[in-house]
Amino acid sequence: MPRSHRHKRAPVQGAQLGSRGLATRERLKAAARRVLDRKGYSQMTVADVTGEAGVAAGLFHRYFPDLRTLTQELLGEVMTELGDTDRIERGVTRGDWVGRIHSHIVPSVANHALRPGLVRAMNQLAEESPEFRARLRGFYQVQLELLSAQMPRLFPDARLTAAESLLLAYAIGGISEVALRELYILRNPALKNLDLKPDELADWLAALFYRALFAANPPPDRLPGAARLLSIKRREATGPKKTSVSSKKRAASA
Repeated sequence: MPRSHRHKRAPVQGAQLGSRGLATRERLKAAARRVLDRKGYSQMTVADVTGEAGVAAGLFHRYFPDLRTLTQELLGEVMTELGDTDRIERGVTRGDWVGRIHSHIVPSVANHALRPGLVRAMNQLAEESPEFRARLRGFYQVQLELLSAQMPRLFPDARLTAAESLLLAYAIGGISEVALRELYILRNPALKNLDLKPDELADWLAALFYRALFAANPPPDRLPGAARLLSIKRREATGPKKTSVSSKKRAASA
């Protein structure tokens, strides 16, 4: 758990801070993001954050009661950003599922690539705090329910129940999460030579999501970075040519 000492005085609330106080508070948050990338939540200290921000150590508790509160605020901002469906899907035409899927995957890839410390902190804080764990699970479920709610309309012949639709959404959504975690968070050495830029990776993951959802390829011009991926298909099995019954009879009478 991050080492911090709770200050006796309550932090000053945002409404009570002047422009300099607000600026200092934002400096501490920005510093915490950088420290999280370098050291992680479990090893971060108040001295790390104030030193990174270039402010006196005693100022920290003027703005935050402890490191957990600071980290939860940072993570809350990330969840708000990733959960803003109206903003994310702005400009996407109704019924354009390639556009919808891609618009959600792009910020997820960027979040993992540019802020791995915050993503790592989500998991660490979820292990430490039951309240935050419930909040994080609730956030993911709300996002997936947006998809699962569409499945009865998309696939009426399947007659999926609400629970079945949600299970499918978890399974399909997990494709991106596992890949991004291995690449950016766990830094799997087997993937160190992967030559995919974030925008290409977003195309790959969007293509995989679309294929898993619709059992078909998206239009190739919509996801140009995934052209090679979209060429992957199972070859038809080729076995020995079967001899017809009439052929066998002709051969026997010859």
